[in-house]
Amino acid sequence: MNKKEIFIFAGIVVLFLALRLPAINHLYHQDEYKWPNIVLSDNGYIPHPPVGQFIYKNLGQVFGPDNFRLIPLLFSFINLFLLFYLVKIIFNTKTALWSVGLFAISFYSVLASLMVDIDGAVMPSFFLIMLIGYFRLRKMNFQFRIFNFQNLIWIGLLIIGAIGGFFVKASFVIAIGALALDFAFEKNVFSDRKKILKYLLFMIGGAIALGLLLLLAKLIFPFFNLEASVKYWEHFFKLGGRGWLQTFIQFAKSMMYTSPLLVLSIIFVDKEIFKKMRVFFIFIGLGLLFYLVLFDFSIGALDRYFQFLIIPLCIIAGSIFSQNFSKSNNSPSLAPLGPSLITREGIAIGVITIIIFSLQFLNHFVPPLYPKTEWLARLVSLKWDFLFPFTGGSGPTGFYISFLFIALIWVTSLILVRKKLLLGILVLGILYNAVFIEEYLFGKINGSPYDLFRDAKEFIIKDQNIKLVLVYNDIGGYEIQKLGKYERRLYAAPQFEDTYKDFFKTFSGQILYINIPKIGDNNFYYNYLNSCKNIYERKDGYITAQVLDCNNAKIK
Repeated sequence: MNKKEIFIFAGIVVLFLALRLPAINHLYHQDEYKWPNIVLSDNGYIPHPPVGQFIYKNLGQVFGPDNFRLIPLLFSFINLFLLFYLVKIIFNTKTALWSVGLFAISFYSVLASLMVDIDGAVMPSFFLIMLIGYFRLRKMNFQFRIFNFQNLIWIGLLIIGAIGGFFVKASFVIAIGALALDFAFEKNVFSDRKKILKYLLFMIGGAIALGLLLLLAKLIFPFFNLEASVKYWEHFFKLGGRGWLQTFIQFAKSMMYTSPLLVLSIIFVDKEIFKKMRVFFIFIGLGLLFYLVLFDFSIGALDRYFQFLIIPLCIIAGSIFSQNFSKSNNSPSLAPLGPSLITREGIAIGVITIIIFSLQFLNHFVPPLYPKTEWLARLVSLKWDFLFPFTGGSGPTGFYISFLFIALIWVTSLILVRKKLLLGILVLGILYNAVFIEEYLFGKINGSPYDLFRDAKEFIIKDQNIKLVLVYNDIGGYEIQKLGKYERRLYAAPQFEDTYKDFFKTFSGQILYINIPKIGDNNFYYNYLNSCKNIYERKDGYITAQVLDCNNAKIK
């Protein structure tokens, strides 16, 4: 790397940290606070292979239970360097800089870097390690020389990445399968029946070896519960009665997280780029088949599982932008963007970008969480002036984005794809991700639950009459637990109505209601909360925080 490239890379590193550090103290949300509660205990376990829990347990003791976001951030920071090295192997330095630049500014990457779990940052580390070994061996045409030291390093990285990733989560078989298929294509295995049988036996042998290692894992990780790990998958194996609507909504949400900046760049892939990155397309295809078709993950955190898309899409998009925006094949440059910006097309893109950004500040409708079909109805009828809530079991705690803003950027980007205006996709994509990141971190446009919770927490601490708090959507549940005033969480879903009707008959206490997502009108939950006494209220943008005294509330 020359001085200019080092300077650009250093700037990307600074930007990477600047977009993530403000969120390291964000509230743990729902499933997130299970990690410090479970892994720091002596008898708790996570229903996955043991390496993820081992990592969180040991690093958690260093950082402390309130700083668990530093663990995925640390792994994501390592991934930034691994990604740069990998793309440099596959392409060159300029493409590597584009890829890590996209990795730094992608909202989905920011979210994955800070989510207390294993999908977004820990598993990708092993994936990148495995890929580095694989592409180094691929460059040597897989000519294995056992006594060659460099060969042993790359083979070692390949094995460490494969076993380590599988020991983090069983779904890592998707990555292993993608490399196996790419290797088969590279060696023309499918053109020869004998080769097919030979490599099929190798794959079966590898699967058996991984299974045996998992059986022996308890010798190294005494806390590992294999039976619970296997039983965990029973929840997702369904042949009928699958939650297709929820699956569609979660997949659509993950696409919104990913942004047109990464998704639409695939359209520009040519044969040369595809051949170099075939393994990533196989990986994406297998992953979508796994999560959308083979298993029913509608009850799980699908938006978290789809974080597997971030690394391959950043590499694919990076190769596309590098190919189109550079002065030569050897040095990274944005110089061609300068002349492009002062053309009629460039000026038009600038005007469109400003208009779309400004539309967020129009008055928007806030739909309730249920029924979700209302969102779909507004979408189909082109009534896009509503706020879409982004929240999930493993985070984020919650923020709103104008659906009008989202839809117009996607539609405009699709139009620009037809006109082959990659500059427009880049500009709109940067704006799109910037707005998502800003609302996730600060919520200056539509409101943020973080300041609201902090002040509501102070009120709860000072009011000695508040003994038991029911926490809506578990926003701040971990913090209320630490106060010793946590009753339970409240999920205002239709299928839980009978359960809460029985609970509210004997409930005597307060409810912390930070209304993202909003509870609809004229339903059981709304009527019950409306019968409680409002003893505290504060509003930020479209989000309101209330503490409701429900000692004399009535069930209707």
